[in-house]
Amino acid sequence: MRTFANKIAEKDYYEHQASEKEFLAWYAKQDRQTYETPSVTVDSVIFAYNPVTNRVNLLLIQRKAHPDLHHWALPGGFLDKTEDTTQAAIREVYEETHLQIAPKFVDQLTTIATPGRDPRGWVVTVAHLVYLPHFPETQAGDDAERAQWFDFTIDPETHQLHIIGVLDQLLAFDHANILKKASQIIQESFEVKPKWLNLLPPVFSWQAVETIAEQFSGRKISDQIAHYRELYMIPVNTEKHDDTDQPHAFFRLKKPI
Repeated sequence: MRTFANKIAEKDYYEHQASEKEFLAWYAKQDRQTYETPSVTVDSVIFAYNPVTNRVNLLLIQRKAHPDLHHWALPGGFLDKTEDTTQAAIREVYEETHLQIAPKFVDQLTTIATPGRDPRGWVVTVAHLVYLPHFPETQAGDDAERAQWFDFTIDPETHQLHIIGVLDQLLAFDHANILKKASQIIQESFEVKPKWLNLLPPVFSWQAVETIAEQFSGRKISDQIAHYRELYMIPVNTEKHDDTDQPHAFFRLKKPI
């Protein structure tokens, strides 16, 4: 067994002279015990366009266990060591809501490591943003007591997302902050890459585009998105609007955004 004059010499040897295999074996016994390891979770902000109300809805689950018992939360849970965060997000959503989401619809939103964000200990979460191109039914499972779609509004000044029927203080953990981050990302996308357009049905009216844009921005925004027609859309047909001679245009997306 190799001996060293002191810990500094030992560390220098394994970091700079030993093989990587020797270094990793030494590191497992030495440094890894020095650093506390956090738990990692995933949370998913899932939006879908409700064809009945013509508004976007947000999917939440109601927790049936501590912590935050009975509070509403984003679907999510702990990361397994055999999966990446996208796989974990998809698995947790299915376990808690019975929705099967394709990986192409899942984008990483942000990583949050705020101290004390979870009363169970040091928990880092990786939040994801999902735009579903359909409005599926849900069924609660695993540690979810209920799974439900909610309407919401966004404050244009603070960017805070307010869920209709759920008080902000009844959201679990720091999920209100995650929703605020999602709304900020969406509003920043108006001039860059409005992926929220993927929420629209295969054929849609311009009024539907304006409705979603106003819901996500919290204000009238028609003039700022007029160029979307040319950039992202193709007219597909027209119909007479009511009893007037004004045509009512319909569109489809050129391609997913």
